[in-house]
Amino acid sequence: MIFEGKRVIDITVAIRQGMPVYPGDPEPVIEQICSIGKDGFTLSTIFMGSHTGTHVDAPSHVLENGISIDMLCPGSLIGRAILLDVRCMGSHICAGHLDTAWKAIGPENKIDALLLKTGASSIEEAGNFCLKEDIAAWMSNKKIKILGVDAFSIENEVDLPLHRSLLSQGVNIVECLDLGKVEEGIYTFICLPLKIIDCDAAPARAILIEDQL
Repeated sequence: MIFEGKRVIDITVAIRQGMPVYPGDPEPVIEQICSIGKDGFTLSTIFMGSHTGTHVDAPSHVLENGISIDMLCPGSLIGRAILLDVRCMGSHICAGHLDTAWKAIGPENKIDALLLKTGASSIEEAGNFCLKEDIAAWMSNKKIKILGVDAFSIENEVDLPLHRSLLSQGVNIVECLDLGKVEEGIYTFICLPLKIIDCDAAPARAILIEDQL
């Protein structure tokens, strides 16, 4: 798709029955309860966990007094993004790895969002992949306010230290992006979660807009 001369890339994982979910999360169920033949229109029920597919974590996911997903400012999930390919750096990524990948592109202007192409998008890889907690300080130094990954979760630590560090600093976390066909580079990032009152997360539609064709 082209918008104002720039390519728009959908990086959202589609929600469907039978889709992979984080181990232990409920699998989505989509059931049609009205049909055109019987009722003149179609209507479906949707059952799924709040962290299904591409989703945004709210601070209330891990912080007792954290705000819920409906209270996040939509503007905090829009900005200039850098996409880094860290697939060759192993399953445990630390700040040093990000420094290496960052310097290879060398963005000169402010970056709002850090997107990581990890390759850890399968259930088998979900339990092995982890971003280390020192990434929170690294992002803070660069004043980056969004972290997005293609993995089911940014970490596999039981007490979720990176989640807690980032969300307590006002950094938005976006998980389960579809980055398989997207190249490293600079983009405009837009990610809007559903506005669900008092919920700890919500599915979102996420897109990238290329700077140039």
